[in-house]
Amino acid sequence: MSFKTNSHCKKSIIKDIFNQYYSIMNKKFLKIAKDLIYHSTDKGALAFIFKTKSHAIIIFYVFGSQKITFENLCKVLDKSMSRSTIQSILIEGVKRNYISKTINVKDKRKKYYDCNKLKPTLQKWFDQNKTIFNSI
Repeated sequence: MSFKTNSHCKKSIIKDIFNQYYSIMNKKFLKIAKDLIYHSTDKGALAFIFKTKSHAIIIFYVFGSQKITFENLCKVLDKSMSRSTIQSILIEGVKRNYISKTINVKDKRKKYYDCNKLKPTLQKWFDQNKTIFNSI
């Protein structure tokens, strides 16, 4: 009988641990969701980054690539969004001075985009979210 009780006790403990883990994880996702909502309604750089899912994908991809041409970005994102969506977001980012556009000196058809101006903003946002996920 004690074996069954011990086994039941272990299952109960494991269940409690999983419930606590999921409770912590749920709270972290709520915290991130609230952060995204807050930043999508402000007027700064993070509002631009999180304006739409497409904005975030483009900014994260351009930033991660350090610099990328419009054509290469379109190749990568061809299943996710249209060329016109990519182009309009890049144009908006350049106008708002969040994205830089440089023309290749040797081949003027190639225009490179980078998000170096957003580096402090993205670094701060990344660090804040890293602490959310790393804390228990």
